[in-house]
Amino acid sequence: MNIDQIKLFIQVTELGSFKKVAEQNYISQRAVSQQMKKLEDELGAQLFIRGHNSITLTSAGKFFRERCVTITELLDDTSGMVRSISREAKSLLSIGYFSPFDTVLIRDFIPKLPTTVQYSITEEGPEHILSDLLLDKLDCGMMMDNYGYKIDFDKQQLRAITIHEDQMVIGISRNLLNQLGKEPRLADLQSLPVIYYNNEESTYLKESFLASLGSKLKFTHVERTTSYEQMQLLVSLGKAISFYPRELIAKLSTPADQITYVLPQDYQNQKFQFKLIYKKDNHNPALRKLISLIK
Repeated sequence: MNIDQIKLFIQVTELGSFKKVAEQNYISQRAVSQQMKKLEDELGAQLFIRGHNSITLTSAGKFFRERCVTITELLDDTSGMVRSISREAKSLLSIGYFSPFDTVLIRDFIPKLPTTVQYSITEEGPEHILSDLLLDKLDCGMMMDNYGYKIDFDKQQLRAITIHEDQMVIGISRNLLNQLGKEPRLADLQSLPVIYYNNEESTYLKESFLASLGSKLKFTHVERTTSYEQMQLLVSLGKAISFYPRELIAKLSTPADQITYVLPQDYQNQKFQFKLIYKKDNHNPALRKLISLIK
């Protein structure tokens, strides 16, 4: 006995004819009759009284029909509940980030999420991340804050949780460092352009960097590169310098970069945070799980 036989049996009792059931299911009348006979043999009871042009249920058939209706209703209800539970269990989480250093942090906390959480990760510029959060296109985003100036996230109806605190250092070509012959000072490097990586047009990092310098140091050439690899190449060749979070670049750098990361004497205590940003009224369960992990 299987669920298809049970459903076919219920159809027979509703239509009162093997022929009508056969026509509805695009099968032969003989096939319907054989299935019902097989069901009777399996139960060891006669379910139908077969007339010339009609069939009626026996007492056993009426009892069996009641149970079959209950079974099919319970099965349909159970299937619906299982699908609903499955949809709820597989929470979706969308995350935006804008720098290779964010990825180091993302790799740390994503594996700690429950396996039921499905996530998407998108690289965007800082301004793009903020707008997508406000438009509900992202659940959360990674942002650098307190570097030069502090963003008022609360004013934008956003919340921020500090994930990582770091200190800014400069990257300088090893050959150039050897030529200087002393511990470098930013004042000695002002002839070189400062470069930063962002995959989109953005002034956020440039403005942050310039604000962090204050009024003592002046760099006239601050330029964006279109790839992290290009930034590393230009720095390693002594064509530019760049600024890096000390702890995170230690996880990304390789000997092949030919770059030394140092803290200049005239650029001390430039600490800042990487923060997870999300909209105040976002109640996505997957986001809440991520927040609880970070806290």
